[in-house]
Amino acid sequence: MTNTLKIDLSKERNRTDLSVPIGGQIYDHSNTPLIHDGIDFTGRGDGLHQEKGIVIFLDVLGMKGIWKNLDFDPREVINRWDSAVRSFQNALDENRQYLNTATYFKVLSDTIIITIPSSLSYGLVGQAFDLILKPFIESMKMRMLLRGVISYGTYYLSKRLIIGPAVDDAASNHNRLNWIGVSLSPSLASRINDIEKFATDSIIYYTMIPHKDTPYPSMVLNWPDNDPDGECYSILRSEGQNSADHIKYENTYMFYDSVMG
Repeated sequence: MTNTLKIDLSKERNRTDLSVPIGGQIYDHSNTPLIHDGIDFTGRGDGLHQEKGIVIFLDVLGMKGIWKNLDFDPREVINRWDSAVRSFQNALDENRQYLNTATYFKVLSDTIIITIPSSLSYGLVGQAFDLILKPFIESMKMRMLLRGVISYGTYYLSKRLIIGPAVDDAASNHNRLNWIGVSLSPSLASRINDIEKFATDSIIYYTMIPHKDTPYPSMVLNWPDNDPDGECYSILRSEGQNSADHIKYENTYMFYDSVMG
């Protein structure tokens, strides 16, 4: 007689520590990601395929300890972040007719990843900046201050995973940026460097991106020109007063002054 081990996952599905409404991961004893989406477990490597295109990688500056600045109410942080995420989702919906149908949107904790598969062109890069301008500004107004990088190259997607050189390029460089804002990665900036080829006011050329390794010139998100009443700048000044990341704020003020001055 063969002994059969039966595992009842119904209780596991009801555990609150596995309930992750937006893109969560859990780990087995091998530390290999298993994904629980509130419905069922998704197998490893499910549907993995290769793409080539834009990767937009954004995260919130100072999320660690941010609740201390919001009356010690974690619910307020969650509500504001949910609103910021919805602003990106809305932008994707509004621009769906212009985007590749295989465009991918993922939120992992305080990180947003968007991919747009396509061949590289000035039009594609302009489209990426146009896509994120409005939600970036809306996020700033909710005091969710984003920094990020736009890269281009090969990446690999499954239903629950995104990896590859373009992701590595965006993720590693965004973490080296000493400001609040969005720029091309250094490698993409070396290929896309003619501001005259863009027909959008969501982009401006800045010669000194504050990168921890070496400052570099790049196309950047032109949020100052799209903040006519100065609300975003006022929020930056307020947030920067007691921040340990004062260098990032000072570099952002310098960028603002270069655009508006």
